[in-house]
Amino acid sequence: MRFIVLLFSLCFSVSVCAQNFDFGKVSKEELQEKFNPLDSSASATYLYKYRKTFFEYRQEKGFELVTEIHERIKIYNNEGFNYATKKVNLYKSGSDEEKLSGLKAYTYNLIDGKIEETKLDKNGIFETEQSKYLNETKFTMPNIKPGSVIEYKYAISSPFFWNVNDFVFQHDIPVKKIESKFETPEYFNFKINTKGFLSISPKIETKRDKIRFPAKKEIREGLVVVQYAQNESFLEFAKNITTYDLTNIPALKEEPFVNSINNYRSAVQFELSYTNFPQSPIKYYSTTWEDVVKTIYQNPNFGGELDKTGYFEKDIDALIGSISDPVARASLIYNHVKAQV
Repeated sequence: MRFIVLLFSLCFSVSVCAQNFDFGKVSKEELQEKFNPLDSSASATYLYKYRKTFFEYRQEKGFELVTEIHERIKIYNNEGFNYATKKVNLYKSGSDEEKLSGLKAYTYNLIDGKIEETKLDKNGIFETEQSKYLNETKFTMPNIKPGSVIEYKYAISSPFFWNVNDFVFQHDIPVKKIESKFETPEYFNFKINTKGFLSISPKIETKRDKIRFPAKKEIREGLVVVQYAQNESFLEFAKNITTYDLTNIPALKEEPFVNSINNYRSAVQFELSYTNFPQSPIKYYSTTWEDVVKTIYQNPNFGGELDKTGYFEKDIDALIGSISDPVARASLIYNHVKAQV
């Protein structure tokens, strides 16, 4: 019996590797699949998850963090319809904000033996401001039915290069295949923290890359030189590449008496330790507990609230204005504060 199970799993793994995961290349076999062979209780399955996070140099801004996402999901039944809606958080601070671009999304159905595709249009995309520090882009896939396959891809550009979102490998539905890549120039040093129980062994390699600086010509305004002549130049640097390639990842579902299932979800965290740019001093980003305390007390929603005085002042004046007995006044104040808190 064990041999049969092992043989079945091996055949299933081979079929996963043989699939075409290029965007738009959804197969009839994927659309005909009635359930996940390794988890028949799953309402949906990630057929493919791809993520690439890398640093891109831009002349006017310097390094920005770019994340490319490509996901393909199989929906087996009505319970899986929840996975047809995707929410993307975009952080902001002052004039700096993350931006989503290049969104493409399709729903695929098998109709009379032919693959029918429905494109996501602008009416299915919603952009909202969640808070002072957070925007959200949400989209809902069209023409969803039991048996549908949905697929989408997009990119996020972020000026917050020190804030790399976790690479999450385990979800509440199974994942057939994950490919993830993190590329960092030698100027950025990251600490890597792994959590969860999956065996994760990344491939680590180093390649050469270069930044191109375009040529500039001299421009004069009267007798003043605004720009000087400069030939095209290049800066070569080493690029560290960490690649994760996983298959047949089981679902991690909510459990009773577990306060936060995310504590057990397999993922990798990249924490920026320091930057070391040419002809510049090292700048440290890793925080201590003292830094955390300082940041919390500087937050207007926490430290700012502690500095406020006169809570309930107007309410209290109206409450005890006509009461002279000290004990009665104290009792009224106590009960009011207790009710408010």
